[in-house]
Amino acid sequence: MDYGGIMKETPSKINRKFWDIVFGKLKKLGTAIEMFKGGEMSIDDPEYFWVNDRIEYYETNGRLLTKEEMKMANEMWKKYGA
Repeated sequence: MDYGGIMKETPSKINRKFWDIVFGKLKKLGTAIEMFKGGEMSIDDPEYFWVNDRIEYYETNGRLLTKEEMKMANEMWKKYGA
């Protein structure tokens, strides 16, 4: 964007490599939930839906996890042994 002849660039401060790893683990968590709950699991299962929703937000909008969301994901990670 041009502000009266002055160009202002803001370098991305997002560590993309770190977040790609985090969301890769979320994908593994989604698979672990599916395997734990079996074929009778509803696609609307709240935990499964939450995990896939966060992955979709990241992939389509670049939305990162909040501190609270990371805590929730860690609890599910422990629960499902992902």
